[in-house]
Amino acid sequence: MGFEYFEKLKTGRRQNNRHVLSLLAALFPALIFSGCTVPGTIVGGVSTVGSAALSAPGFEKRVNDAGLMVTLNRALLQEDDTLLLKIKIDALAGRVMLTGTVQDEVSHKTLQKIVGDTAGIRQVFDYVKVSEPRGFSKAARDGLISTRLRTAMMTDQAISAVNFIIRTHRGVVYILGIAPTEEEAQRVVNHARTISGVVEVKLEFETVDEMILAFAAAEELSNASSDDNAPRER
Repeated sequence: MGFEYFEKLKTGRRQNNRHVLSLLAALFPALIFSGCTVPGTIVGGVSTVGSAALSAPGFEKRVNDAGLMVTLNRALLQEDDTLLLKIKIDALAGRVMLTGTVQDEVSHKTLQKIVGDTAGIRQVFDYVKVSEPRGFSKAARDGLISTRLRTAMMTDQAISAVNFIIRTHRGVVYILGIAPTEEEAQRVVNHARTISGVVEVKLEFETVDEMILAFAAAEELSNASSDDNAPRER
């Protein structure tokens, strides 16, 4: 799902805000296990949403990412506790990113079912691979890449590092974030591309405006559902 799609939505909102919300409400369920990507960036634990996102005009709904992670971890422990050692689950404003390696497709399907059955998730980005586990040296190399990227972001005053989650797996850098503008997210990608050992950069992010629209659509759906379920007077 490209940014051109959201640009059309935002233009439509300026013309007819109710019309945009209706479109988003209709498409909202389809966002699960899909994503929006900065053109050209795709080749082939819990983060606190930063103040830039939370102070955005009209944004009042805060997602309990910590509570979401507790629910997911509890479900994994009950179903297959070995999965916690093989994968990473990160949550940011109700969007969940999965990275890591599992040994077979059965484990992958188990993970997908657990995440799919968890309430409160807006989107899922599933980057889990079915493959042999990595050696310690490769895992350490991935950790170093993430550390270097995080350091570069923290020293760049044009980036709110708290609004981005970074995971590196087998040399691929996965980034989940929220940014006021597309340009800020692109700066993160540019930093990642300069780090030795990076073979690919995958970014999943939404602007603050897109986040507000998504929550507005969800609230619209919730209100419509409540109205439909309300008892009718005879």
